[in-house]
Amino acid sequence: MHFNTMWEQHRSSIWKACLYFTQDYHDAEDLMQATWIKAHQYWQRHQPEKVTKAFLAMTAKHIWIDLQRKKSIDVTPLDQIELDQLSTEDPNHSSELSYILNVLIKHLTTKQLVLFLLADVCHCSLKEIADLTQLSIGAIKASLFRARQNIKQRVRHRITEDIVVDDDESMMRVQLFSLALRIGDVQLLASLLTDTISVPSLYVQYQQKDTSDSDIMLVA
Repeated sequence: MHFNTMWEQHRSSIWKACLYFTQDYHDAEDLMQATWIKAHQYWQRHQPEKVTKAFLAMTAKHIWIDLQRKKSIDVTPLDQIELDQLSTEDPNHSSELSYILNVLIKHLTTKQLVLFLLADVCHCSLKEIADLTQLSIGAIKASLFRARQNIKQRVRHRITEDIVVDDDESMMRVQLFSLALRIGDVQLLASLLTDTISVPSLYVQYQQKDTSDSDIMLVA
């Protein structure tokens, strides 16, 4: 009997097991997929006559236990870090913000990152994002879905890696993203998505603005 046929016989039971282990719909989906891959690899190597429900459930359980062990490392999961609450006055928090942005900018497209920051960090509505970016709500939803999937699949487990952006434009982007989040400037975030002004020009513009603001404060 082919593996997929045996899998389909037990799909409903394995889904219930995955949901029981994870207590979360999205985690259960990921665990279900991981279980299929692991069990299929076993079937290809050993070619058993049948794959039982008990074997699949045990496979799912072991995968989930391994995932929990890996998560026990003392780091804050990326999706639990409240970027919009990081204090600009605390140098440690400012450094943490730049580090997180380095990770994100390496694994998300500029469009995905800007929309993710606007939606999930600045808490803009879809309509507000559409007005800021001149994108359709459908396009925003699609990009946000891909951004969140990338964070879940490609970014979360790399949060402990020492990632540094090594080109000038990316470093400018990180600083502009960081500035926009610190001062709550959603227009600046949206500007990073357009082609009407280059990143270096935008960087210089905000550097000059920052210097002017500092001079005004000194005079006052």
